[in-house]
Amino acid sequence: MPLSSKVSQAPWSLTGKTAVVTGGSRGIGRAIAIHLARKGVRKLAITYVRDLASAESALEEIRKEGIETGIAIQADILNASVGRDLIAQALVGLETSTIDILVNNAALLDPINTPSVEDVTLENFQELMQANCFAPVSIINACMPHLPPSGGRVINISSVASKTPNPGTIVTYGASKAALDSYTRSMAGLFAKDKTATFNTVCVGPTVTDSFRAVSQLYPGEFIKEVAKSFTAADRVGVPEDIAYIVGFLASEEGRWMNGACVSANGGLREALPALS
Repeated sequence: MPLSSKVSQAPWSLTGKTAVVTGGSRGIGRAIAIHLARKGVRKLAITYVRDLASAESALEEIRKEGIETGIAIQADILNASVGRDLIAQALVGLETSTIDILVNNAALLDPINTPSVEDVTLENFQELMQANCFAPVSIINACMPHLPPSGGRVINISSVASKTPNPGTIVTYGASKAALDSYTRSMAGLFAKDKTATFNTVCVGPTVTDSFRAVSQLYPGEFIKEVAKSFTAADRVGVPEDIAYIVGFLASEEGRWMNGACVSANGGLREALPALS
């Protein structure tokens, strides 16, 4: 097949696209939403669970980037109908029949209150699997009929916890992200040709977010500095914008040949490098 002669007007341009970013009110999701707006996305929906003020603050920043329509949708990834409900509200609120880019970023990670693996309960196991695997899969399924005829992008935010040994309270979280990785690869194999869309995960390493700060409470001393020195090839931990730039590339025309991949976004996390090779 000959290469397309189509050239983006600007590198990684997303001009005129419509996007949905779950968990877009704070942290990595917020950075992703703002970056997509800067790259030209025209219509954008973000989701939040309870903190409407944070969602409105994120929308204020997004609108400064010149976006045409920006909305916030309350959505709980522990709601069994989250996929159907979210996509229906996004289509109405954005006044569109097409969603070009779906970013599943919302996740459940509560290492402070989660039991260690030897004490895990069925309820806890089901909750994490529902939030971190079933919810994004159901959102994808609801979105697929509304992907564009070509060039659709589905990007799931995963974690290095899916590739590495984990502390006891994060084991089930890591397993839930590994399940999402597997679903994403399979969806690429099953649907990429018919949908002419890409399905990828972004394997996020230590990144300064609320969840990362919660994990840091499990460890003594200057956790962030120690992580930077001991675990990453770079002498720092990530910031949300680091992840947003990678998502922006995957969402663009230039990212069209990445499919079924788990893209490393962890600054060279040493423990994960063998698993990601």
